[in-house]
Amino acid sequence: MPGPITQSPDRRRIREHRAKLPGWLRRIYDFLVVPAEIPSEFNDALATLANSLSTDDETTAAATLAEAQAIFDETSDRIASAERRATTLQGTVAIAASLVVAGVSLFADQSKIPDRGWRTAFVACLAAFVAALIASAWRALAVTGRMFEFEQPGPDRIFLRAKKTGVEAQTLRAAELLRAAGVASEIGAVKVGLLRSAGWWLRIALTILAGFVVVVGLYATLNHKSRSSPTTGTHHVHASVP
Repeated sequence: MPGPITQSPDRRRIREHRAKLPGWLRRIYDFLVVPAEIPSEFNDALATLANSLSTDDETTAAATLAEAQAIFDETSDRIASAERRATTLQGTVAIAASLVVAGVSLFADQSKIPDRGWRTAFVACLAAFVAALIASAWRALAVTGRMFEFEQPGPDRIFLRAKKTGVEAQTLRAAELLRAAGVASEIGAVKVGLLRSAGWWLRIALTILAGFVVVVGLYATLNHKSRSSPTTGTHHVHASVP
């Protein structure tokens, strides 16, 4: 039977690349990649965990198995929920980015906005908005696109469970589910963390958009005033001299 899990659920290349980095680069790498940790709960050897759950009562064994299944399902649902929300966020960001890119030419057009300073301000705001959207999309894509090594709850040990008594088989199955839940919990924590980061960048993008609207409103107000300013003139009256 397998012993304690000594590696994180990340792919081998991620673990090896992180291990080669010096301290300060590793901190930057951890911020960008958000590596998964080695599971800390239910991370005993399978035999040890099964022994901790052992009982002679069939009702207790069935209840323990049901609870272990519920814990495993809860971690799986957390991962699925994060992936669904990340997929929705990806679509929202893609639509917003496409609209902004289409509108850049309007605010950069010299014939429509003659003042170079205003054009620079508009384009800078839009560029910052798109950059924040890209960061949000990048984090959201990591939620659904990043691969992890899950712990499978013992499909290869089904023949071993078949040779045990009912109580022992249920106890072993419960231990396998708890080990798998421990790994899935770490994966879920990474996915939820990445989703929160994507949401944070989206809030930054919305803040920039609000500032852009203020700049557009200020430009429209000042431009309207300059066009509607009355022009004063001097009227000369010519008197006829007899």
